Amino acid sequence: MNWTDAQSYCRAHYTDLATVDDMEDLNKLITSVGVYDWFWIGLKKGNALKWHWSLADRRFYRKGETKFRNWDTGMPQNGNCAFMSTAGLWNNTSCDDQHPFICYDGKQGTNLTYVLIQENKTWIDAQSYCRQHHTDLVSVRNQTENTEIEKKISLRGLPVWIGLFQDSWIWSDQSDSSFRNWWSGWLSTEQRYNCTWMSSNPSYSYYSKWIHDLCHYTTFFICYGPAVENPEKPQLKRQVVRVKMTPKGQNLNLSDPAVHDSILQEIRNKLKEQGLPADTKVTWKKQPDGKVFHKEEEGSPNNEEEEKKMKRMMTKREL
Repeated sequence: MNWTDAQSYCRAHYTDLATVDDMEDLNKLITSVGVYDWFWIGLKKGNALKWHWSLADRRFYRKGETKFRNWDTGMPQNGNCAFMSTAGLWNNTSCDDQHPFICYDGKQGTNLTYVLIQENKTWIDAQSYCRQHHTDLVSVRNQTENTEIEKKISLRGLPVWIGLFQDSWIWSDQSDSSFRNWWSGWLSTEQRYNCTWMSSNPSYSYYSKWIHDLCHYTTFFICYGPAVENPEKPQLKRQVVRVKMTPKGQNLNLSDPAVHDSILQEIRNKLKEQGLPADTKVTWKKQPDGKVFHKEEEGSPNNEEEEKKMKRMMTKREL
C-alpha cells in the first residue's frame, strides 16, 4: 500500500504504523519482520521544526534535562545539527559539515563516559559510529556535564558534534520519540520526500537504515499493536525490582563485576527455592550513568521509597 493507506490499515486492524524508540526496538522490529527489501514505518515529515537529542531513551533524562541548552550569542541560526566550541558554547550548522565528535558510552564494563573521537565525520556518520562502538552521540543534560565535556575538548582545541539535532519529522501515533536512523548521504531537502521506509535485507548497503521517499509509492509496511500471547510460544514477562544492598564487609567492592555475578547467583538460588522456573533470567540493569550501584548519601531520608531508588535489578522469565 502507499503510506497513507498503510496508516489507515494499521489503525483499523492494529494500533498504528510502527514507531521505533531506540536501537533495541529497531533490532526487535527487524527480527520480527524477517528479510524484506523495504517497507514503510510510521515516520512522516511534519511542518514544525523541533530540537531533539539523538539518545532517545527517556529514562536517561530527569525532568527538564532534555530542554537544557547552552547556545552561543545569536544562536541558533541556520543548520539542523549542533556542535560545541572549545569555549563550551553551542552553535548549529549543516549536518553535512565534518567535525570530530563526542560519544556517550553507557555500556557495562567501560570506565569511559565521554569518548572524544578525533576524526572528521558528518553528523549522521558520527551518530552511526557512536551507536556501533559506544551508545550514542553525547547528550548534554545540564551545566555540570557541559563543563566536563568542555574540559575534554579544550585540551585538543577541537569543536565537536554533540547529539542535538532539529527536524520536523513526527510519528504516526504522535509518539515523541526522537530516535532516527537515517542512511548516510540520503537525507534530502527534496520537499516531496515525506514518508519513511527501511530495509531488513542484510545484503543491502542501507540495511536497517531509514530513507524518506514519495508517499504514494506502494510497498509492504509494518504495524504495531497489543501483544497477543501465542500458546506455542509463551510471551516473556519482565519485572524490574529496586533493592538496597548493604555490604557485610567494608572491603567489598560493589563495582567489581565478579561481585555482581556472585550476588546474582545468590538471588537465582533464592528464586529457585521459592519455586520460580529454572530458566528464570536475572540480570543487573545499569543506571543512566552506566553504574549498577549508587552509594546512599548521608542524611538522606530513611524511607522505603528512597531505599528502593538506590539499586535496581531486572528479572526476566517465561510465563
